[in-house]
Amino acid sequence: MGAANSAEVSWFGELQVEPPPAAVRPRRKAKLDVLLVDDDAADCSLILRALRQLPEVRVAWSTDAPEFALRQLAANILKPDLLLLDINMPRVDGFTFLKRLRQLPHLAAVPVVFLTTSQLPADRLDYVKGSASLYVVKPDTYAELQVRISGVVRRARVGIWSE
Repeated sequence: MGAANSAEVSWFGELQVEPPPAAVRPRRKAKLDVLLVDDDAADCSLILRALRQLPEVRVAWSTDAPEFALRQLAANILKPDLLLLDINMPRVDGFTFLKRLRQLPHLAAVPVVFLTTSQLPADRLDYVKGSASLYVVKPDTYAELQVRISGVVRRARVGIWSE
């Protein structure tokens, strides 16, 4: 994970969170709060870079602590508008993470996008059966990643997830 500006982020254990705005949020949020959970630090860095190029997006991320992120979500410390979730992670895979997340009533409606390298038919079938909003295969180029991330954020802003 790249170096972070101390004015930009603060640490919650192994989870980094950008600070909330000083003003009270309006009914229609000015910023989209995104939580990225991905164990691959290089992928996480590229996804963060793509997200930071979009206007009005604030990001929290975890590269090595999906269990910690779940605890922060359960305690209502993190309140994402969108969750980007890798599938293939050690200790807690993306499907298990999603199942635990959906057991939290206050997060039942949060859109979850699987952003993964997995192209396995079984994973795609589990996505269809599960409660994720979208399944996105991580592309090979950064330019394509930017386009895909931008599309996901656009969908999150308008709340349209059907293909």
